[in-house]
Amino acid sequence: MQAKVAVVTGGADGFGATITDRFHQESYQVIIIDINKEKGEQKASGSPNIHFLFGDVTQQDTWEQALALARDRFGRLDIVVNNAGITGAQSPVHTKDMGEYERTFNVNVRPIFCSARSIVPFMMEQGKGVFYRFNKWMVGAIQASNDISTGCTRPRPGFAFYNASKAAVSIATKTMALEYAPTIRFNCIAPAVGNTSMLQASIGSGADSQERLQRIEDLLPMKRVAQPMDIANAVWYLATDQSSFVTGTTLEVDGGRGI
Repeated sequence: MQAKVAVVTGGADGFGATITDRFHQESYQVIIIDINKEKGEQKASGSPNIHFLFGDVTQQDTWEQALALARDRFGRLDIVVNNAGITGAQSPVHTKDMGEYERTFNVNVRPIFCSARSIVPFMMEQGKGVFYRFNKWMVGAIQASNDISTGCTRPRPGFAFYNASKAAVSIATKTMALEYAPTIRFNCIAPAVGNTSMLQASIGSGADSQERLQRIEDLLPMKRVAQPMDIANAVWYLATDQSSFVTGTTLEVDGGRGI
């Protein structure tokens, strides 16, 4: 049986690296796109079934290269996981500059547009696909699957346009689910803050880092942060035929934060 193929953006680190591992565990060919060349090459060196593409997901050329790699080497592309994204420092809108605003929408929203432009026509011709996107909830320091955040469903002060970028992804995902059903499914995952290098950078490594972590955990009804495998398992569910009747939804994997 021919192996399925997944593209995971930001697949060299954090949630993306564990999502890559989850698909690899299920015998997928995984193409990771990342701007961190060192970590990307290191991730790909661990298996002949993980393939690293150095590129910027805000650029259309990067997506054309990813599609060409999948099509020419494997003859198919089944899953797109738009995991890459950024947050910013917590502060009210009037203190933000135009550069931060533009970066936020460029990195968090533009790749959804670029990936769909390149890959949707191929999936339509292929007859099946999934897009997924994360909408992340971050501490303030797919079929197609798109990563958003609980900031989209339960916004926090100080992150107005980060939250807005995630809401934009959510409504775009729902709209594309209508536009391309029944051939392609589009869904989002909204994680809570996760145990990744981004969290570690936020809480620091000083004597009070555990206290900072505890304050974050206390915000979550489940009293712990998301582990990368919590998110990877949710992505896997949305990517497989186990969720064949699920499209246009946001799955909150947030320990109850969004309630």
